[in-house]
Amino acid sequence: MRPTVRLGAILFSSALALCAAPAFAQTSAMPERVIVNLTDTPATSLAFNWRAAPGSGDGFVEYAPLTPGPAYAQQATRVAAQRTPAAFKTRDDQDVAAEYYSVRITGLTSASQYIYRVGKDGAWSPWRQVRTAAAEAKPFTFLYMGDVQNDIRAMGGHAVRRALKETPDAAFMLFTGDLINRADNDAEWGEWFGMDVDRIAETPSLMTPGNHEYTKPQGAVAQALARQWRLQFTLPDNAPIEALKETVYRADYQGLRLISLDADMMDESPDSARAQVQWLERQLAENPGRWTAVFLHYPLYSTAKGRDQGELRVALQPLFDKYGVDLVLAGHDHTYGRGRPHPKGPVYMVSNVGPKQYPLGDLSWTTRKGSGIQLYQQVEVSPTRLTVRAYTMDGVLYDAFRLDKNGKGPAALTDLAPKTPELILRKDDKK
Repeated sequence: MRPTVRLGAILFSSALALCAAPAFAQTSAMPERVIVNLTDTPATSLAFNWRAAPGSGDGFVEYAPLTPGPAYAQQATRVAAQRTPAAFKTRDDQDVAAEYYSVRITGLTSASQYIYRVGKDGAWSPWRQVRTAAAEAKPFTFLYMGDVQNDIRAMGGHAVRRALKETPDAAFMLFTGDLINRADNDAEWGEWFGMDVDRIAETPSLMTPGNHEYTKPQGAVAQALARQWRLQFTLPDNAPIEALKETVYRADYQGLRLISLDADMMDESPDSARAQVQWLERQLAENPGRWTAVFLHYPLYSTAKGRDQGELRVALQPLFDKYGVDLVLAGHDHTYGRGRPHPKGPVYMVSNVGPKQYPLGDLSWTTRKGSGIQLYQQVEVSPTRLTVRAYTMDGVLYDAFRLDKNGKGPAALTDLAPKTPELILRKDDKK
């Protein structure tokens, strides 16, 4: 794990693992690791992924508008999935062999409930519900969660389940990287999908990769994204270049433009850094909505001791300020921090939902900070107001603020943080 991001001068000159229950042991064609992702048009389309044992053959999604009773089963439309057989050895010397399936269903009705199942005759998943977005700006709430990464089965999953339990109507979940600890470790991916099998299959997700989703294959010069990423997720496909497919993208949801940046590739590749910055400016300039949230793994303003992302700030902050970005959401530092360093710029947040903890640095930019705590954030969005609340695992409100605006200019910030003391880790627990 690198302490800083080094963008380079270019920006300044212009056998399957047995996974956490309830994943299957892959002795049958039963679907596992079922997930729904948002697309770039979430009012009229959704994306579904799952996997099954090698040789399972063709797979399908059956879906229908949700009905008051069981009639949906007879009214379902069947859509064939794209099937990708995969067999490879991971960096941890695990043998992975599976059929991976993906489907992007289009032509859906906005603001509507649907029910779906995946698999094939004799090997179907349970029926599960999902909802499309509204076609216009309407109130909704989503969950923002930092690194899960470690002790996923034992502790990280508990935190995510708590977030979902306390936010039953979450429109989607947003993860800011380091979903797992060892890039292509298939057992860890099994634990991640096992955190809450039904809610992961019913609550759409968006995720951006962290440095722990990247690995350097033996003998390779450059690092590579874990094979599982594009096999098991179907994320918006509007990246600036093919190498950034499904790691850099945008999605518009009920008046909010969400933009994922691949911070690790900004560090590793000058071409990637240039492409992302140029693409980002277009997405910000052409934003049809009032609100904008950018999410990436590395924070522009660090919170952990000994870290500073100065080059990342130089590359990105001018665009955030110029185009009125409202929120910049990050992970990586295994601490908490929230602040608005410039009164006309975005609110920057760093958060950590997993159990791994770092000590705080000497911070001057934060309004509220903390360490030694696991937090999840509820982000409530309406046409003229955005409210963020951060909660600890015992359900206590730790931080909150509100942004208000009626046009395209900078939002007015109201601090709603409780008057309780900040929680600070006093030793280097897991550096």
